[in-house]
Amino acid sequence: MYSGDSKIEKKVTFILAAAGQGKRMNMSLAKQFLEYKGEPLFYSSLKIAFENQYIDDIIIVTNKENIKNIREFCENKKLLSKVKYIVEGGSERQYSIFNAIKKIENTDIVIIQDAARPFLKDKYIEESLKILDNTCDGVIIAVKCKDTIKVIDENGIIVETPNRNNLIAVHTPQTFKFEILKKAHQMAEEKNILATDDASLVENISGRIKFIHGDYDNIKITVQEDLKYLK
Repeated sequence: MYSGDSKIEKKVTFILAAAGQGKRMNMSLAKQFLEYKGEPLFYSSLKIAFENQYIDDIIIVTNKENIKNIREFCENKKLLSKVKYIVEGGSERQYSIFNAIKKIENTDIVIIQDAARPFLKDKYIEESLKILDNTCDGVIIAVKCKDTIKVIDENGIIVETPNRNNLIAVHTPQTFKFEILKKAHQMAEEKNILATDDASLVENISGRIKFIHGDYDNIKITVQEDLKYLK
């Protein structure tokens, strides 16, 4: 439960997105189940969320065939006091998150974290909650782009070089007021809109999103080259 400066208690729900297929890894094992420090990769973020004082409930979204194994894992780790649901994912990440949102009956704030991004820090959660107030609808963790970014056309020809000072690379966690996040997902379903992150959906309904500086080591395990970060 989070009270913040206002001392008004707010319920916080944490959604862990662990339904990825890992297609870009070219591996038979989904990346969220790779071993990291002797445990499956998804446990790194799950442990942080479970131990965080502000998070009340946790929902894990995963593939249908992994639901039983994750439930048994959580039971063995004595996590079920916070892990309220383990939900079947969808064909896209967005659909998986919406499946989790549909399970929420009563909360004020939702934090969404990718299981394949194992370097979650308590400070990301706490700073996001502090910033989420009447001036914005969501808060995302991101870093300023270090490289020059080029926009290309379908033929690989450069058509634009945007000012990198105005560009950020978006990470998770992403934190939202629950009602606007739910509305954003409902609208996306109605209008058949597919986005690569939840902030984009909130932006589509004119929601205000702030970003706070994260760390460059908060990477997502996406391709084979990323495996070096797990050593």
